[in-house]
Amino acid sequence: MYFNKIHHPLNFLFAQKYLPAKKVLQIGKRAFQLNLTDLGDEVFQVAIQNRLWPRNLSQATLEKQLSDAPSRGSLSIGKTGIFTFTGPDGKPLLETEPGRGFGVSGQAWMLKFIYSPAMRFYGMGEKNIGFELSHQRTKFWNTDLWADFHFHKIVHEHCDPLYISIPYVVIKQGKRYAGILLDNPHAAFMATNPRLRIADQSEADEKPEDDFYLGSADGMPSVYFIGGPTLADVTSRMQRLCGTTPRPPLWALGHHQCRWGYRNFADLERLANAYEKHKIPCSALWLDIDYMRGFRVFTFNDAHFADPLKQFETLLQRGFRVVPILDPGVKMDEKFEVYRDGLRANAFCENPEGTPYVGFVWPGATVFPDFSIEKARQWWAKHVARFAERSIHGVWIDMNDPSTGASESDEMLFGHGKHPHHTFHNQYALGMAKATREGLLKARPEARPFVLSRSAFISMSRHAAVWNGDNYSNEHHLWQSIPVSLNLSLSGIPFNGPDVPGFGGNADAALAETWYQAGFLFLFFRNHSAIGTTDQEPCAFGEKPMRVIREFIRLRYKLLPTIYNLFLEQERCGQPIMRPMLYHFENTPALSLDYVGDQFLLGPDILHAPFLNHSGEPRNVALPKGYWYDLFAEEWLTGDRTIQVNRRAPDQTPLFIRHGALIPMAAVVPDHDLPKLSDIELHAFFAPGIPAKSVCAYEWDDGETFAYREGHFSRMEFRASAGKKGITIEYETTHIGCGDLAWRLVPRGNDTPIKLVRQGAKG
Repeated sequence: MYFNKIHHPLNFLFAQKYLPAKKVLQIGKRAFQLNLTDLGDEVFQVAIQNRLWPRNLSQATLEKQLSDAPSRGSLSIGKTGIFTFTGPDGKPLLETEPGRGFGVSGQAWMLKFIYSPAMRFYGMGEKNIGFELSHQRTKFWNTDLWADFHFHKIVHEHCDPLYISIPYVVIKQGKRYAGILLDNPHAAFMATNPRLRIADQSEADEKPEDDFYLGSADGMPSVYFIGGPTLADVTSRMQRLCGTTPRPPLWALGHHQCRWGYRNFADLERLANAYEKHKIPCSALWLDIDYMRGFRVFTFNDAHFADPLKQFETLLQRGFRVVPILDPGVKMDEKFEVYRDGLRANAFCENPEGTPYVGFVWPGATVFPDFSIEKARQWWAKHVARFAERSIHGVWIDMNDPSTGASESDEMLFGHGKHPHHTFHNQYALGMAKATREGLLKARPEARPFVLSRSAFISMSRHAAVWNGDNYSNEHHLWQSIPVSLNLSLSGIPFNGPDVPGFGGNADAALAETWYQAGFLFLFFRNHSAIGTTDQEPCAFGEKPMRVIREFIRLRYKLLPTIYNLFLEQERCGQPIMRPMLYHFENTPALSLDYVGDQFLLGPDILHAPFLNHSGEPRNVALPKGYWYDLFAEEWLTGDRTIQVNRRAPDQTPLFIRHGALIPMAAVVPDHDLPKLSDIELHAFFAPGIPAKSVCAYEWDDGETFAYREGHFSRMEFRASAGKKGITIEYETTHIGCGDLAWRLVPRGNDTPIKLVRQGAKG
């Protein structure tokens, strides 16, 4: 697989004619059946059928209807084969080139669009090639980063592709947005006016074309066009199409501790004791591959864990969940019951000779479950359920790119050997995540499961969160973590985050402080390091750095009520939690936000612009239009400008709250456990003398079970109004199913008395 080469339009033949009565695109004498579906809410699907692609093998779970009302925009196909995607205003959002719209080259296909220099590009899933993605050519093929790239490139440069394939792009033109999703599991590609020539442009014989095209090396074209007046509209529709994130357990949003090298219960006890001693919140202790018996999946080394159920229960009583790793590879060992059971169930991938495909990963000679098959997924879920009975509430699934070691992956076939490797490579992790979640639910049907995956495909948000893979402890990886997470959030995977303060290499105290300052608001928040590196638990760097790190972890827990409620909004309507500036603000003559990828919004009101180096240099912050409260300097600033922020103290970070915001925070942050969602402070941010109206709907439940689906939750709505007569906050309990809310008001940045008015309650 060539990672840096993609298909080019000059090697394709394009449809010159469309026959509307027959719904057929013609390329020469070949006919391609076109089916166009309006899913409602400005979302359209185009499916193109031909004997080249007998059926679509994508296992992504996509909604078949988003709204019963027809879309106000349109997607039309002209007689010359031009695709025109039009918004409700009647103006084209996207249009293919005349006579060069849909094209084929063998099994490959593409759509080529008219390019404008005004276009900006975002999304594309997990890409570490920047925030705004113009002038790129990229392929979608899940990789095992540390196995597939040179180590120097991994540490110091930008590797592409990475572990996750989401062939989705957001196009911005002026104030208008459109999204394109390819529901295709093969090696998809995109080109956003790339620089393809080897020669210097001045020496070229001809001027290159402006190119914006996308397609796939194989597989039935199934393309979704998503329109909307704002980035928020397009993103919400894309997320609802692919599936929103099920409400996670509260503990999954806390701070987690992991290391490749924790081997036994004594290691976990040592960690728990250290976190309790230093009063640092931590919700989960993770186990990498060393807990197993000879790297055999679903096993514990008896010498290291005498009684996992009893031992994990003692940690759970202290507030620590245990999260073990599960790799898909099953050791090829006739004495290993999981291997024998898999053979009996015919659950493994085959090679071209009809025998189980063998790779070489941690257990040595290894076979792999065929997650393309329902019975194989059921087989895996059965073993996960048995494994989870040992008081295991969450697992992380790794090496599911799939990583096959030194063995050629093309020989790994799917569907009992019927389908070539490339048909299910990118969606291997999706099947594994689905089966793993089902297994956890079998073991504990009442509890919300938590699954974390390294690799992913479209609709992964229904089943698992992701982390951003095996990063490195340096400023380069710290910097790129923000744009990677932002574009994942725009691409339907909002629950993601990098390992803090980096997996590979040795983090010193200064880097650890800086990374925790930057990373405490990422949605997935885990300290993880590689074997052979120096220890990097918060207490490993000495007393002073530990105090700084502890303060940011505690601030994370202080904000858990807000973070949790943003996840409830994600579940209901598909809004991401971590958002770029463009999500809520438009460009102005004074401030352009198109390329701002080194800061982010948490929801609509919290702006974080962390320092991304530990040299002490100041940083620029793009402060959008409006009024913003500097949380640490405790002063109001006017926006619509770029400001320079200096480092004031190691326990401070550039964190700003929007005027009018009502931010629920935990009333008490326990030393090492989770705060109570039913006991909060409502922090009210109002700039003196500036009018504002705002609403905050705060919801709480038990944070652990599915009882909320039966009405066991409570909700209180706060409605604030600030004007010449002062500030008034009305509050009303709109649903009671999980007890009353204990709350108190905390005014911030304004000495004006706030009048509280209670409205009638509903049961």
